[in-house]
Amino acid sequence: MRPLLLLDFDGPLNPHRAEGVPPGYERHEITEGVKTWRILLNPLHGVELNALADSFDLVWASSWEHGANRLLGPLLGLPELPTILWPDRTPVRRGSWKAPYVADWVGDRPFAWVDDEVGDVERDRFPEALILPVDARGGLTDRHFGVLREWVRKPFAYKAFPGDS
Repeated sequence: MRPLLLLDFDGPLNPHRAEGVPPGYERHEITEGVKTWRILLNPLHGVELNALADSFDLVWASSWEHGANRLLGPLLGLPELPTILWPDRTPVRRGSWKAPYVADWVGDRPFAWVDDEVGDVERDRFPEALILPVDARGGLTDRHFGVLREWVRKPFAYKAFPGDS
């Protein structure tokens, strides 16, 4: 069974807390109806994610929900991906509000979860998964992609990403 790669958008792929435009990123403006978003994207992320799709089943785990396929994936050259839906986004006392929905969605499948709002609570809840926190000021880096490539070669070898929490 191939592992899942759960992808958050804001933070990992769109470093929304960055000061300015980080190296390798480009500004984009997306308009749908009367709503406009300004985002930052690194075109190499699409290349890296498409390469990882040889080993992982990619899944959107983003509050953009289906909008990720409609508005964001095409900018990165990604195919349409399955999407986790969030019926309730109520903040929780500890950990990510997404965790219960992730648990239901992944079932018994191995998975890596890339998000700017995960850490030790999610590592404790999902001890066999790769929980990969990403700083929303810098987004995904070569180091993150290296950890994902290594983990998928040796599932369950990594439970933490040192230096990020």
